[in-house]
Amino acid sequence: MKSLALAALILTGTVAHAADLKVACTVTENNDKQLETVIKPALNGYGKIGDIDGFSFRIRNNDGSRVSLEIFDIPGEGRYYADATLVKAGDSVVNTIWRRDVLLEVSCQIPE
Repeated sequence: MKSLALAALILTGTVAHAADLKVACTVTENNDKQLETVIKPALNGYGKIGDIDGFSFRIRNNDGSRVSLEIFDIPGEGRYYADATLVKAGDSVVNTIWRRDVLLEVSCQIPE
């Protein structure tokens, strides 16, 4: 009985943590900071980071620790993804597009 109660307590803590994912995101274009925001993407949902110059940025909270960071090239109709596991403060995910006309980088991390 005690082990069942302990398992329920651990599961409850895990679910609470999954719902509380918070990330600080920064977008740079040609090494100049363009956007900076803190978002809480819902479990199994997306958090919008922002849009600049025909690009859209968002992060998906896949399961509370696994995330997918997306850059959408709207006119080029391309999507670029980076996946990572974010568990503790300082864990991060970075996605970069480097073309002749632009260098875009978006990074998100769990705040310290």
